[in-house]
Amino acid sequence: MKPVPVEPAGSVTFRCADCEHTFDAKPTRTESAPERAHPFRYFSDCPHCESECSQVPWQVGLFNAHLKATGPKTAAGKAASASNLAGHPTPEEARITRFNAMKHGASAKTAMYFPARPDKYPHCKTCDIDRDYCAAQVACLKRSDLMLRCLVAIESGDPTALQDLHAINQANFMAIMQDMMQALISDGVTLRSPVYGFDKEGGFNIGRYVDPETGEWITVEDVKAHPLLKPMMDMISRNNLSLADLNMTPKIQVDQGIQQGQLQQEEEEKESAIEYRDQMQKQVSDLRSMIGRSQLRAKQDPVLIEHQQEDGDEEPEDIEAEVLDEK
Repeated sequence: MKPVPVEPAGSVTFRCADCEHTFDAKPTRTESAPERAHPFRYFSDCPHCESECSQVPWQVGLFNAHLKATGPKTAAGKAASASNLAGHPTPEEARITRFNAMKHGASAKTAMYFPARPDKYPHCKTCDIDRDYCAAQVACLKRSDLMLRCLVAIESGDPTALQDLHAINQANFMAIMQDMMQALISDGVTLRSPVYGFDKEGGFNIGRYVDPETGEWITVEDVKAHPLLKPMMDMISRNNLSLADLNMTPKIQVDQGIQQGQLQQEEEEKESAIEYRDQMQKQVSDLRSMIGRSQLRAKQDPVLIEHQQEDGDEEPEDIEAEVLDEK
């Protein structure tokens, strides 16, 4: 069977070794590589630093694997390959495949709320994704990944999938709270501004009056609460950061002390009951030993043996049974 001729690729992914820029472009130079399944090597100039770049290794392996893959040829091999699909995809596999397709852009319609707009989102300044690569995507990869994680957590009913996100959000919330508190400490809880107005001629006048005692001019001021007070208190209450929620109020401390004392008392009572049970078991065991020794002495006493034979008294075993029943 003759090999199928392979044509050079029209567009190849390159990565610059100097500036680490990844881009898709038409090769500017192509070399023959007959030892490969895809018998070509591709090179192009980086649009940033103009250095010559080679094709990314993962795409080289992809080209070669695609050409080497032949699949089963015999009827038995084809039947065995077809049997591998029996029972698949399962509902779980279908859900994973759906999310993978969305992540890689095959079905990214639901992610269009976050279009790919490099340097337009606040997080773009610290994003590690290449700007040109991001611009070529249909949606922001960071926002799409966040959306997919939320979808997986909700559909699978597993809230632990978002545990690290909640921890990050809590840290960011605490940082914002600290900034607001620093602003309040520096500015004060009240803001004062002079009262002003305009006269009939349009002149600007500040409200002032003369103190009758000192004769000094005093400016009339409008006193308002700091605008950060209300949003900060709302954030604290909605995030459950009150002293009661943190178990820091005197009443909660007293209640916890009482509850701890009750638990300790219950534990002591439990230990006392266990000790009493062990003592009773030991006493019963000692009683059995005493009865056994008394029986042995009774069997070996010749006078008692003779007396039992003459009068027909009950056996020592019956005595032991009666004592145990009474116990």
